[in-house]
Amino acid sequence: MTDETLLRSPVAGKTVLLSFMAFGIAVAVLIFDLLMPLGVAGGVPYVAMVMLGLWFPRREGVLYLAIVGSVLTLLGYYFSPPGGVPWVVFVNRMLAIFAIWVTAILIYNYAKLMADRRKMARAVEQSSVGILITDTNGVIEYVNPRIIEMTGYKEKELIGNNPSILKSGMTPSEVYKDLWTTILSGKKWSKEVVNKHKNGRLSWEYLQIFPVRGRTGEIRNFVAIMEDISDRKRSEEELIAAKHDAENANEAKSSFLANMSHELRTPLNAILGFSETMKMKVMGPLGNEKYDDYVLNIHNSATHLRGLIDQILDLSKVEAGKREMNESEIVVQNLTNTCLSLVNELARRAEVKIDGSVDDDVPLLRADERMIKQVLLNILSNAIKFTPKGGVVQLTAFLSDDGRVTMEVRDTGIGIANEDYDKVFSIFGQVENILSRSHEGSGLGLPISHRLIELHGGEMKLKSVVGEGTVIKITFPLNRNVKNVKTT
Repeated sequence: MTDETLLRSPVAGKTVLLSFMAFGIAVAVLIFDLLMPLGVAGGVPYVAMVMLGLWFPRREGVLYLAIVGSVLTLLGYYFSPPGGVPWVVFVNRMLAIFAIWVTAILIYNYAKLMADRRKMARAVEQSSVGILITDTNGVIEYVNPRIIEMTGYKEKELIGNNPSILKSGMTPSEVYKDLWTTILSGKKWSKEVVNKHKNGRLSWEYLQIFPVRGRTGEIRNFVAIMEDISDRKRSEEELIAAKHDAENANEAKSSFLANMSHELRTPLNAILGFSETMKMKVMGPLGNEKYDDYVLNIHNSATHLRGLIDQILDLSKVEAGKREMNESEIVVQNLTNTCLSLVNELARRAEVKIDGSVDDDVPLLRADERMIKQVLLNILSNAIKFTPKGGVVQLTAFLSDDGRVTMEVRDTGIGIANEDYDKVFSIFGQVENILSRSHEGSGLGLPISHRLIELHGGEMKLKSVVGEGTVIKITFPLNRNVKNVKTT
């Protein structure tokens, strides 16, 4: 910025003008001081020059004026006509310097106070929230521009009026009674209220009111901060409505799946029954060897389809919250033995070794035995399917470090990549793996199992390494432990 630009700026121009005025006053007072005999002036008139500091743009200017005034006071002492009692004249001069600096310090501090107040005033004026100040009777004394924007009223329509002009009639009167009880007791009050614009438009506002106390502690004013939250409330209402619609849609979907599953089961049972009869040749031979293969294919396909429908029905019941639990005290050893025996034939055909063990300190487990059996069978079947020939699948049960019953299925299969973990427990989610064999599957087994374990308050975790194997761990909460038993 050039000197010419500085001189043209309002602040610089005001400073220059005041400096010339101060110089003129200083010269006039000095001449007056030097012409007065005996130093009668005493330097006190220089205070008038210091007073100009009130109008200087920078408050440091008053200190420079005080220095100049002090120097001129001393010059007046040395150069004014002789006479009078020397010590009296000297004391007068010292008192004048004292008066100059007291005035300068008062002006300096006052200028700082006023600057702070102007700063606060600008912040209030430019605030994005409405600010309103009333007296102790609730009469409005001040509103910032945001209040005018929010309410539609002009400043003169609000000043001297009561905030009740903004009431919509939709906020219960008990709210306002609580408001006055709280703020008159000296406490802060806040709540969401519905106010009315001058044009009749309603708006949600978050209102905070707190008292302002005087030096002696008495309440002098009330300050209200009003924030328009209409957009937020609309968003909340839209989210609630969307959530409600989603829940209804989900319930409708689950109901549809359940109904369709039941409808499909009826003809499937007939297909299975007749194909079973034909496969067993109850009514005699079919007459052609080809028909034997066809019947076997029909029976296997129908069996697979019925299993898929059963899974869809289970999933729809779980998601609709209609899957009822029939809890009992389960001997974990017996449960694991049963599950291993049920998948034994599947493991034999896949040429996979299966094994199981249960620690002696595992207690009885309070759970729905049918659900837990379904979970273990799903996990074991998956482990066997994705374990190469000669591999091993192990089912173990033990107590975790914090005493919770834990079941673990560990295999030496193809494994799952970290980025595919989420797919495993998602509905119809299937992991594509170039190492895997081609297997049929709906992708529902593990998601259903995961939800069934959650129904018990437990958790199911997956850990896997591609090419090395997978571990699925099920942990039940402590409140499902019944008592310690030793099983054989």
